[in-house]
Amino acid sequence: MFSNNLLYEIKLLTRSKWLLILLVSIAMLFAFATFNGKKNVDKRLNDITVVKKELQKRDSVLVETLKVFEAGKKPDMPYWQKPNEPMTVGYQYPRLAIMKPQELSFLATGQSDMYTHFKSPKVYGNNFALDYSEMVNPVQLLFGNFDLAFVIIYILPLLIITFTYNILSKEKELGTLKLLGAQPIAIMSWLLQKLAIRYVIITLLTWIIVLLTMLLFSVNALAQVTNLIGLFLIIAAYVLFWFVAAFIVNVKINNSSKNALALIGVWLLLVMVIPATINQIGSALYPTPSRLKMINEIRLIKKENEEKQNEIMNDYLRTHPELAQNNDEQRFGFWHNYFASEKVMEEKTKPLLNDYDIQLKKQQHLISTFKYISPAILMQQALNNISGTSEKHYNDYKKQVFEFSVRWRNYLVPMLFKNEKFTLEDYSSMPQFNYENRIKNEVWFNFIALTLISLLLFFVLGSKHLKDKSAKNLFL
Repeated sequence: MFSNNLLYEIKLLTRSKWLLILLVSIAMLFAFATFNGKKNVDKRLNDITVVKKELQKRDSVLVETLKVFEAGKKPDMPYWQKPNEPMTVGYQYPRLAIMKPQELSFLATGQSDMYTHFKSPKVYGNNFALDYSEMVNPVQLLFGNFDLAFVIIYILPLLIITFTYNILSKEKELGTLKLLGAQPIAIMSWLLQKLAIRYVIITLLTWIIVLLTMLLFSVNALAQVTNLIGLFLIIAAYVLFWFVAAFIVNVKINNSSKNALALIGVWLLLVMVIPATINQIGSALYPTPSRLKMINEIRLIKKENEEKQNEIMNDYLRTHPELAQNNDEQRFGFWHNYFASEKVMEEKTKPLLNDYDIQLKKQQHLISTFKYISPAILMQQALNNISGTSEKHYNDYKKQVFEFSVRWRNYLVPMLFKNEKFTLEDYSSMPQFNYENRIKNEVWFNFIALTLISLLLFFVLGSKHLKDKSAKNLFL
C-alpha cells in the first residue's frame, strides 16, 4: 500500500502546474537570497582588502623612514610624527584586528550589519564598547536582510502549508474519504504515509536547491562538510515541525479553509509575534544604560584623573618598578601620565561598562530561555552560529580585540618609560592579530531540540487520533 501511495503522490505532484510554478518561485528565492547574502559577504571582504592596502601603504612609509633614521640621518619632521618614537607607532601605525567572514556567512546576516569586522586598536583609548556598531540603513534594520536564513525561516513554512493544509480535508470534501475508509489500511496510517512522502520530497528538494545555489554562488562553502551536514539536519528538523503542525490541524479541524487560516495563524504566532514579543520584553525588563550618559561619566572620570596626575604617577611607578629605570633623570610627558592613569581609568569605568554588558547578557539569556517556544528563534540561532554571525561571535571578537590591544600596549609602553627608540627589528617582531572562532556551533543541540519538540507535539496533540476507531469522526 505504501508503494501505491508513493506512486500516487509523485504523479499528483508532478501533474500540478501550480506546484511547479511554486517550486520554481521558491528556487528563485533561494538563489536570490544566496546571491544577496554572498554580495554582503563580498562587500565585507572588499572593505577588509581596502584597509589592508592602507595598512601596507602606511607600513611601507614606516619602514622607509626607519631606514633613514638607522642610517644616521635626521628627517625634517615634527617630533610627534617621527616613527622611531614608540608612541608615534602605537598611535599612527596601529595593527589591524580583522574578523574575516566564515565560508558560510552568506547563510545568515545575523549581527554582521550591526557590527564592524575590523578595528585598529591604538595605544590611546581602548573603550571599544562604545564604538563597535556601524551606521546602517534604518529601513534595512526594520525589515531585515533578505538572506537564506530569511527564506528558510519565513517562506519555507508557507510552502509547506500550501502542500499540506488540505491533505485530509480535500478527500472529505471531494467525497473520496469514505472510499479510502474501505481500503485495507487505516485512514490515519494512510495520512501519515502521505505526509511522510511529502515530507521527504520537500526536504530533499530543499537540500538540492541549497546545494545548487551554493554551486552557483559559493563553491568554497561545499568544503565545510560538518557545517553542511548540520545545516541539512536543522532544515530537516524545521520542516518536520511544520509537517507535524499540519498533521495536527488536519485531524483536529478537517476543513480546508479553516485549516489554511489555522496554519497561517500558527505561522504568524511562531515566526513573527513570539520572537518580536520576547525581544520587546527583554528590552523592557533589562534596558541598557544610556550610551550618552556613559560617555559623559567617562569624561568626568578623565577630568578627575587629570587633577591627580602626580599622585597617580607615583603609585604607577611603585607598582611597576621595572619601568622606573633612571627615573630621576626621566621627564614625564603626556604619554607617561596617560599610561600611569590608564589603570585607574579602567578600574573606575569598569562598573559602567559592566552594567551595559550585564543588561545585554540578560536580554540574550531571556531569548535563550524562551527560544524553545518558537522554532523560528531556534532556527535563527542555529543558522547564525553556522554562519559565524551571532551575537556571541561578535562579543567574542570584541573580547579578542581588547586582549590584542593589551598586548599591543604592553609591547610599546616599556620602550616609552625606558626611553628606547623603535627600530626595524622591533617592527618585524610586532604582535599581530589572528581572529579565532571560539564559539561552539551548537547546531546538533538545536537539531535535537527541534526534533524533540516536534515529536512531543505529535504525541501529545495527535496521538489520540492514531487509533482506527477515532477515524470515524473524520467522515462526519
